[in-house]
Amino acid sequence: MLKLDALFNFLGVLIFFIVALLAQVNPPTDPRIDPPGNLVASIAWPPGAIDVDLWVKSPGDEAVGYSRKSGKTWSLLRDDLGTSNDSTPLNYESAFTRGLPDGEYVVNTRCYGCAGNVPVPVSVEVRLATGELVWSGVVVLVSDKQEKTAVRFLIRAGKVVPGSASHVFREIRGK
Repeated sequence: MLKLDALFNFLGVLIFFIVALLAQVNPPTDPRIDPPGNLVASIAWPPGAIDVDLWVKSPGDEAVGYSRKSGKTWSLLRDDLGTSNDSTPLNYESAFTRGLPDGEYVVNTRCYGCAGNVPVPVSVEVRLATGELVWSGVVVLVSDKQEKTAVRFLIRAGKVVPGSASHVFREIRGK
C-alpha cells in the first residue's frame, strides 16, 4: 500500500510539473485586437462594372494605389475591379498606414473604368485607429481617368491639425 501511495504522489508531482511547463511553452495571449494601422482610408461605390481606385499619399513617400500597393507608410488592402473577378456586387477599396509621420496626407479617388461619362458617386471615409473621424463625404467622378482629391490634411505629433483639411486638388497618381 505504501508503494502505491508513493507512486501516486510521484505521478501527481510529475503531472503538476508537466502542466506548469506547458503553460510556459504556450503562454496566454492578450485578447485585445488592435486596428491594422494608425489611419484607415476607405472608398465604396455603386455595384457594377465600374473600377474606381483609391490613391493615398503620405509625407516623404510616393503615392500608393493599384500599381504600387505599399510604400513606407501606406498599404493598399484591396484593389477592387468592379464585377471583374469578383464574387460579390460590393465595390470598395481600403488602405491603412503604419505610423503617422508629420506632414500632409492626401486621399484621392480615380475612375479607371467609367464608361459613358455617367456620374459615379464614391463614398470616402478617413479615420484614425482611435475611431476619430478625419473626413467623410462623397466625391463624384464623371469621366474615365479622372482623379479627384477627397481630402488633404496635416498630421503633427500623431494628431490631425485642426483646420488643415481641404479639398483642393493635388494630383498624386499621374498619367
